Amino acid sequence: MRITLSKENDEILYNLKQLYTFKNEGIAPRIAFALSLQSGKHFSLENEIIPKSDGKEFRDDKALFGTIINDTSNVVIFKAILDQHYNKNTFEDEFIKLFKLHLNHGLKIWNDDLENEDISNGNHINVLLKSLKKGLNLRSNITHVASGRKRSNVKEFQELLSFEIGKSENNESVIININDLREFDNRNIAIAGMAGSGKTQLIKDILYQISKNSNNELKFIFFDYKGEGNPEQLKPFLKATNAKFVDIVNDGGVHFNPFLSINLDERQRPFSIRAFVDTISTFVPRMGVAQENILITLINDLLDRKNGIYPTITELFEDLENYYEENTIRQDTLYSVIRDLSTNIFNCDPNNSDVLSQSLYLNLPPALSDTLRQLVVFLLLRYFNSYFSSTNDCEPRDYIFPVRYVIVIDEAHIYLKNKNARKALEDLLRLLRSKGVIVVMLSQGVEDYKTKDFDFASQVKLPICLNVQNKDYKSISNFVGTPNSKYKLESEIKKLDSGKGLINIGEPKTIELKQWWKTKIDENL
Repeated sequence: MRITLSKENDEILYNLKQLYTFKNEGIAPRIAFALSLQSGKHFSLENEIIPKSDGKEFRDDKALFGTIINDTSNVVIFKAILDQHYNKNTFEDEFIKLFKLHLNHGLKIWNDDLENEDISNGNHINVLLKSLKKGLNLRSNITHVASGRKRSNVKEFQELLSFEIGKSENNESVIININDLREFDNRNIAIAGMAGSGKTQLIKDILYQISKNSNNELKFIFFDYKGEGNPEQLKPFLKATNAKFVDIVNDGGVHFNPFLSINLDERQRPFSIRAFVDTISTFVPRMGVAQENILITLINDLLDRKNGIYPTITELFEDLENYYEENTIRQDTLYSVIRDLSTNIFNCDPNNSDVLSQSLYLNLPPALSDTLRQLVVFLLLRYFNSYFSSTNDCEPRDYIFPVRYVIVIDEAHIYLKNKNARKALEDLLRLLRSKGVIVVMLSQGVEDYKTKDFDFASQVKLPICLNVQNKDYKSISNFVGTPNSKYKLESEIKKLDSGKGLINIGEPKTIELKQWWKTKIDENL
């Protein structure tokens, strides 16, 4: 690989080599490249002017990138780092252009920092030490993933995460320090409220505050089961939270491959495939053991054939179609659902950025069947469960529990009615509490959270009861928690109305809820 630098950068690199007394000419370019990537800078080759090639030519990439064991060039390491930065496999020409752009950018950062330092006192060394320290701090925030798992860009937000949910009757702000272990030993949230009670506006405001207070570091996914999201009306919310709107029907599917939940490790793969098939059978009516075994066999064969590369749902359907034809099996529910899943539901392009790397508002319109909408949600939840289960547990620091991600499940009662889906949600709540994931469930009534086989309210530390149709004392007290005073809770229940909510932190109190539409006006968003 030959790389020719620009004459301008060549001169800067020579001056840096002399200033730091580097032994060879490849050290400064590598540092500049790292400084640019560390800043988070991304370039689009279509919109950038590539630096000229009128300076020094590195005919041997060993001179530019250095060597590792057996005199092998480090270029493979630098390419791997760049590919991970852009979440795609770059070709040689593309790699060279991006390297030159990042080199140019990194040199500007380096030069700008040096201009503000007194070099005569040796402060040029401090410039590099600061970058080194920043790199080590970034490394400490990275989520560690077990071997055999696909790596993601999920980071830990390690500071106090606070948001306001409303104001008390005394006009005092009700602040929730959701990851302070002195106040909450888990971070799951449940909101109950009938249509028009303000629960959607409340959760949007909470998500806005979480995004704002974490500098958009903390990502979320919002499953809008009703599919009533309008991208134009949502534009202020999407812009304020740096989120992407995806309509499953109109946007060509979500950029996600559900097979990513399968662990390709030889020992783990059979269990991962079984869990994947169980997720599908949970929502496919009349799917029996024979159909499950067919699916398991086809997925195994497909993974063997792909040899370490994740297949697509379309490839699975093609194999299923051939299998049914060869064995003269009539089309059934399994055939129908895999066919439907392969029709613009998932965009499985291997160059897609990881679904966890950006906040998403996922719109599931009624044009999709209930089966498909529920499958989309739970195939994504299966991936989250699989991914985070392979990560290290979060380690609290000074009572602050790090947070990695937020999952919002709207119309949760839809899933809570399904016995198998309830079990999956129960497992999700139990597992992810130690992994720094906040799970938020929204439902129409408090009674939805207590089923005959599990009390979901027991896994929630912040239940918020809005105006609900059933104001039965026993149901509400089971949801928000047993109060110190029964009379006090009964009094507060009577105050419930649209835009108001009931919490039981310390004692029952009714609050005027935060509403996104008001915040949008007040903050001119």
